[in-house]
Amino acid sequence: MGVAQRLLAIMLLRAGPQHLPYSLSLLGTLTILYLGSGAVVLAASVSVGQAIANLVLDVALLYAFCYVCLSLVRLTARFVQMVSALMGIGAVYHLLAWPIFVQLQNMQPTEQGVTIIALLMLGLISWQVLVFAHIFRHALQISMLRGLILSFGYLFLSIAAAEIIFPGS
Repeated sequence: MGVAQRLLAIMLLRAGPQHLPYSLSLLGTLTILYLGSGAVVLAASVSVGQAIANLVLDVALLYAFCYVCLSLVRLTARFVQMVSALMGIGAVYHLLAWPIFVQLQNMQPTEQGVTIIALLMLGLISWQVLVFAHIFRHALQISMLRGLILSFGYLFLSIAAAEIIFPGS
């Protein structure tokens, strides 16, 4: 089974990060894909430089968050596979969100259909939070509820850090 198929299985909650190969080159590749796909999405609303700065912050936070979580439960050997899964899943979600995000950016708040597009975006974000929780659950050997708490915690941390460091972006 290839990496793309394994990422799809993770997205469908049928596999965990342990099903990805332990590979630093794969981690690097998936991180670059995450940055590139995120830059494409964010470039619809901010400059490319601002998009890249936001994404580098996000990657640094995600790496640090995962390392701290794994350190607390003494499972740092799982770092590469855990972050590879999160980067790969994140890149896929960026690409899935791109047309929705572009459509939402081009619509006026009062325009017909904006609610449906916003709900699609909310659904996609909710699915990503669930999949991240699934990855946290497997990597940290915790319950799904704790995985959801960590997933939401990371989401809020990421949003807050971006707002503090890059206000209004």
